[in-house]
Amino acid sequence: MADPFSVVAGTAGLLDVCWRVGSYLSSLKASAGKIEQDLSSLSLEVYALIAVTKSVQTLWNDIIGKPFNGDIADAVRIKELWGDIDLALHGCCDVIGKLALLVDEIIGKDGIAVQRKRDGLIKTLRKQSKDVEIQEIRLQIASHQNSLQIALSALNLCYVRSSQSSNDAGRDALSDKIDYWAEKAKAPTVSATVTKVASEVSPNKHFYIPRAVSSMFTGKADLLEDLKHTLLDVSTPVERGHAQKRFIIIGLGDSGKTEFCCKFAQDNRQRFWGIFSINASSPQSVQHTHCSIAHIAGVGSPGDIESNEEAAKNWLANLDHPWLLIIDNADDLNTPIENHFPKSDRGVILVTTRNHVNKIYGTVGRGSYQFGQLAEAEANDLLLKAACEPIPWSLTAIEYAGKITTRLGFLALAVLQAGNAIAKHICTLSNYLERYDQSWQRIRRFRQKSERLAKDGALSISSWSSTYEIIFRGLEATDSVATRDAIQLITMFSFFSWEDLRVDMLIASVEHPKHQLEHDRGEAVKPSVKANPKTLSWSQKLRGWAIWAVTTLSADRTGPILPSVLNDDKEAFDEDRLMDALDQLNQLSLIYYQEATNSYSMHPLIHTWVRDRPQMSTGEQILWCQAASTTLSRCMLFPPLDEMASAVLLRRHLLPHISHVLQYWKTTDEMLLENQKARRPTWWLNKSEFGRLQAIESAKFSLLFVQNGYFGEAEALQVKTRDFVCKRLGMEHEAARRITLFLAGTYGLQVRTNKAGKLIQEVLQACRDYLGPRHSETLKVMSMLGACRRFQGRFKEARGLFEEAIEGMTMILGPEDPNTLEAQDNLGRLLWMYLEYSDARDLHTKAVNGLTKALGPAHEKTFIAKENLAMACLSFEGEVLACGEESHNVMAEVVKVRQSKLGKEHPWTLYGILNLARTKSALGDHIEAERLLLETLPIAQRNLGENHFGTLAGTTHLAQVLARQGRFEEAEKMFNEVIQRHRYASSARDDGEHPDRIGAMWFLINCYQSHGKIDDAIHIGNELVEAISTIGGEGLGLLHPFAKRLQTRLDELNLISPMSEKSDMALIVA
Repeated sequence: MADPFSVVAGTAGLLDVCWRVGSYLSSLKASAGKIEQDLSSLSLEVYALIAVTKSVQTLWNDIIGKPFNGDIADAVRIKELWGDIDLALHGCCDVIGKLALLVDEIIGKDGIAVQRKRDGLIKTLRKQSKDVEIQEIRLQIASHQNSLQIALSALNLCYVRSSQSSNDAGRDALSDKIDYWAEKAKAPTVSATVTKVASEVSPNKHFYIPRAVSSMFTGKADLLEDLKHTLLDVSTPVERGHAQKRFIIIGLGDSGKTEFCCKFAQDNRQRFWGIFSINASSPQSVQHTHCSIAHIAGVGSPGDIESNEEAAKNWLANLDHPWLLIIDNADDLNTPIENHFPKSDRGVILVTTRNHVNKIYGTVGRGSYQFGQLAEAEANDLLLKAACEPIPWSLTAIEYAGKITTRLGFLALAVLQAGNAIAKHICTLSNYLERYDQSWQRIRRFRQKSERLAKDGALSISSWSSTYEIIFRGLEATDSVATRDAIQLITMFSFFSWEDLRVDMLIASVEHPKHQLEHDRGEAVKPSVKANPKTLSWSQKLRGWAIWAVTTLSADRTGPILPSVLNDDKEAFDEDRLMDALDQLNQLSLIYYQEATNSYSMHPLIHTWVRDRPQMSTGEQILWCQAASTTLSRCMLFPPLDEMASAVLLRRHLLPHISHVLQYWKTTDEMLLENQKARRPTWWLNKSEFGRLQAIESAKFSLLFVQNGYFGEAEALQVKTRDFVCKRLGMEHEAARRITLFLAGTYGLQVRTNKAGKLIQEVLQACRDYLGPRHSETLKVMSMLGACRRFQGRFKEARGLFEEAIEGMTMILGPEDPNTLEAQDNLGRLLWMYLEYSDARDLHTKAVNGLTKALGPAHEKTFIAKENLAMACLSFEGEVLACGEESHNVMAEVVKVRQSKLGKEHPWTLYGILNLARTKSALGDHIEAERLLLETLPIAQRNLGENHFGTLAGTTHLAQVLARQGRFEEAEKMFNEVIQRHRYASSARDDGEHPDRIGAMWFLINCYQSHGKIDDAIHIGNELVEAISTIGGEGLGLLHPFAKRLQTRLDELNLISPMSEKSDMALIVA
């Protein structure tokens, strides 16, 4: 034992200096308000050290002079522990002494009290100069305090163990206390004696886990550590009303739940006197494992299964030793898992289950973990270990592993089996995925497990899928409304994307068709608005009757192909029935619920298995793929209803599901073609034909692709739909004209305005021929053609079209009609090109006010008008003309709303960010403008292409921002790349020029002039003169106001450079 005088002197000295320093700190913080906050926590730590030191002093006083009744080993350990305390006390004295000196320096000669404001400031400055030293001392105090607490707990444990009245519960509590303080101290100062004492408190006597931990166990180290703190830390709070610590591990079958629990038990074996397990997969297995526990305990009656089960639970309930019970595979929906819990407040229980409802039984910490899949790195490691790949792993091996584990959905058992197949040389890392796909094809071809699969070396997939096949057949056997609905839903889900299966999406598939039908009926009875209707010829009338006959006879008179729970033709939609079916699937972990998004997900392997299971024929696959396609189509609404809040919210969520369905339609066609080649014709199935239903679905899907910025995918669907509709109905039919305009709009968004213009011109001619020149539809199409001509740079033609359309729509539809207001807004944008900014702002203001009233402030067309008004406040060259700050605020609002509504990478969002950057630069914030453009341009280049007008405009304005910062070399390089003529080929005029290219050339002239490169500026200026002179033919380009500005600039440049010749424009004018 340590020298008695040393321990007594150490505690007394430490208490004295602690009280003194603590008093100083308390007085000091009371005297100076600013210092009070900084020193509060430090004073608390000093008082905490005082409390521990007094505990040491109390224990010393209790045991000094009393005989020790323990064994020799404990006596040796007690001596060592008192030695540890002696060292810690002296260390504490040194640290507190240093702190006392620092406090004296902070207080100064004037004492603790703050006499005046200047004195308080001086003390604060002194304290700030000592912050680093104080922080170091705080860490040392905490370390010594924890070391004292650990040694004190270990000493108490030794004395309790030596007492005849000690019990296991007392020892367990002290053991937990040692671990708590040791963990808190992060324990380099914990002596080996302390560790040994703690490890000997509860030696493990029984260790029965569901299965041995695999040497391949990989990952989840953070969860194992978190679970250790949750279950074994005495400071972890337990849910009110429960002292028994229970934790639930939820997840897919074969996701590693059992392995995780076994690993936890193995790692913490010495913390439990007994570790037991129950197989809860069936009532029989539960009884059998309880009998095993009863046999271990020596309780129960041999042969009496029920009494043995109760005896085992009662024995655990009353056991004083610490125990862990693993309840494995608690998936039986008919047996509540609380039936398996020993009825007491003792022990630790781990439960593995697929049923998400069981998470309510967790009583400590988070209560449950959700297991779905391994992390990518963990899955790759597991695969390569199981495959016996030599270490170190090559980059090629890691790359192949990544592809394999991604395909397998990072599911632990599937990855392990893949590694075993590679280790057994059934395949290699490089050809595994090829063999995997072949195995699925063979399984489908043979319809059921066949010995031929094993004989020809196919990979085993059935071992992991058999679990789900059993569950699936169990659902089929139950044959209730809920299980039938569940089977239909999960089958349909297998043709969706496996993530983000939203409840609101399913509800919308029922509710949105009702809104569409109601709207269409209202439109049908609404009188057509037209002036001077065109008289139809007999041939036109006959064709109209023929079209009516074709559309009437070809109308689909059968009900839609849908899951029963979503088909409300006969009775009202029952949302509770839908939730019951989803709950069935969730409880079996065939899908799992994501509370944050109110959606469900499927594991990728289950997703594939449901769709390609042998019992699913090709015909059934086509049927359910159509059901998936129909359900998604019914979620969507045609304009103008597509702006309903519920439809807008679903736009981005529907996209991956629609992409997956369309991809599977292609796969279906390939399967049918393969069957035909193999002479296995399915007489009632041919290659999927494109009919009326497919045309409607394709039109809706293409709308969604456009709304999400996927113009190429939208174009492919629209071309197919237009060919079908125009061939059957001709341009006389409204549907043909609508899909043609839709395709033209998609061409326009891809900056293929020449193709767009031809289609719109074709529709306009059809409207004039069939409806008349003053029909409301004719005028709307005329306005659309004006917008297209503006993009093409055909300003004079565009102005004429706009003015005629606005005049006609004002008379027929009224000045407040959204179509009239939109046409005025587009005319305002055209006036920018004539530098008539004041008149443009008047038109934009009228459009904003009118659209806000007609469509609402949050409608996208309203935001477009707001954006146009904001940009009309800037000149062509980026100078503020009016309302600069207001324009900036409007653009900030537009960007914020579009990011939330459309997504951060949507083309309209990117365009808004471009205009926001322009306003920032106009207001002098060039740094922020540059940042915005540098972040946005790579996205535009990736999503839209290098030659999209948005990408080119963004590059042009970034070069302008650089030039305004004096970074001329960088700006000139960008400008010269942007003005390449070929980059505007898809939307240029017939003469090969485009307004955006002309604008970029003008900015380059300004940049060269500012950089002092006068001759280069004159050279570009002469090129620009030539470009302008060809626009419009007959020299009309030279009459544009911009031409006069260019001539003035060239005259100025020629004066600066006397050696230059007369400008090309001057020669042309002359």
